[in-house]
Amino acid sequence: MNSDSIANNLSNKKLESGVPGLDSMLGGGFPEGRVILVLGEPGTGKTILSSQFLYAGASKKSADRSNLEKSMFIGMNEPKARFIDEMQAVGMDFKSLESGDDGSFTYVDASDVRRIPDQAKIGRIPVGGRELGFVNLIDTIHEAIEKYSPRRIAVDSISDLIFRYPKIEERRPVVLDLVETLQSAKATCLMTSELLSTGEGRIIQPEEYLAEGVILMRTVQKGIRSIQVLKMRGSKIDTKPRPYVIKDSGIEVYASEELY
Repeated sequence: MNSDSIANNLSNKKLESGVPGLDSMLGGGFPEGRVILVLGEPGTGKTILSSQFLYAGASKKSADRSNLEKSMFIGMNEPKARFIDEMQAVGMDFKSLESGDDGSFTYVDASDVRRIPDQAKIGRIPVGGRELGFVNLIDTIHEAIEKYSPRRIAVDSISDLIFRYPKIEERRPVVLDLVETLQSAKATCLMTSELLSTGEGRIIQPEEYLAEGVILMRTVQKGIRSIQVLKMRGSKIDTKPRPYVIKDSGIEVYASEELY
């Protein structure tokens, strides 16, 4: 199924972001079934934001637990133990969610894509390492989707994958394959990536065109952090950059305030 046919089957439902203040910028939340790119400089909280989105669904409470939204974190950069510890520090107990009876959270280790050298071998046969790594990544994601049927997915981060394909004509089909794999889950997906250039004349990254929504996170003057919804297909959004902070309880957006 291609991306056009998947898009035609999307609902108009919104999923809460789990980030105070962000939903008002999004017109009520993330549109269900979309793949959204979270772009940002190092240290802006991309992993925290995507984790708050997962936690909001996986930790929902109700008498019959019927409103739980199974969530999956696909980690491409760090081991699970480090992720669990870092998110615990900002108030998210993913360890309990993973070990609970509901099985509302799953961590998928996809870090092998970073470890495969540019030239690899299958037996004695040399193969392209980056292509082998990407095929392994897609297979891992497909298997995890089939096994756990998540409604919320975060992929953190696709930067290493992008750096392996510096030429735009090579990178575009790789990112498109990844986006279409995530779309096939019919889940709402956030994928994070490093911002490669900054400023008013920054170069638009190919993955921005392929994602159905783009959120930009930056550190501006005097350490003030800024979040901006650049696009969100099917939603009426606030496109102005707004200030946000990272607290002990995670990210909070000041959606009614202006940047100065």
